[in-house]
Amino acid sequence: MSDFFPAIPIGILLSFTIGPVFFTVLETSISKGVKAAVFVNIGVVLSDVVFFVIAFFSTNSLLNSIKENTDSWYFLGGVLLVAYAGVSLIKIIQEKNNPENKEGAEIESSPNFFKMIVKGFLLNIINVVVLFYWVGIILYFGPQLEMDESRIYFFFLVIIATYFTIDLGKIYLAQQLKKKLTDLVIKTIKIVVNSFIVICGLFLIFKGLL
Repeated sequence: MSDFFPAIPIGILLSFTIGPVFFTVLETSISKGVKAAVFVNIGVVLSDVVFFVIAFFSTNSLLNSIKENTDSWYFLGGVLLVAYAGVSLIKIIQEKNNPENKEGAEIESSPNFFKMIVKGFLLNIINVVVLFYWVGIILYFGPQLEMDESRIYFFFLVIIATYFTIDLGKIYLAQQLKKKLTDLVIKTIKIVVNSFIVICGLFLIFKGLL
């Protein structure tokens, strides 16, 4: 069992890694509620599963592709992040600050949970850095686990379980802040979060071009 202990701090580190998903989950908890944020997180986990499967079954070929086309991977990920956050920013800015809009309030309090899952999935899947992360995890810990599939799967499950548990705490704490925030502040948080994602995307594009 000692072989799986490193998976716990890795899961904690993954949960507190400052990136698009980190702020999006918190923003969703504040603006749409705990359930919506949890479903966004489920989407993130599903994308992590996809990345892990891709990384595990094609580590050698994928690693060679990353080494040979690192700039292209960064550029593509950056473009997708900028496009995603850019569209979100336009929608947020176009929202009307009308406290009497009951229809808008109803949508806000009863979000489409399938849409939240897709949101989390897409936001994480277009971030190529996450793929690099899982490739690195397998390359480093795989040999220590003797490349045993069942042991590697369990190692992955411990990471994800730790990550998801920590995120539930973050989501709950973020929701407590909602009581102290006005609609304008919540909208500002949305703009800041998506602006941060745009910056992350531009950074990847810049890194790819260099």
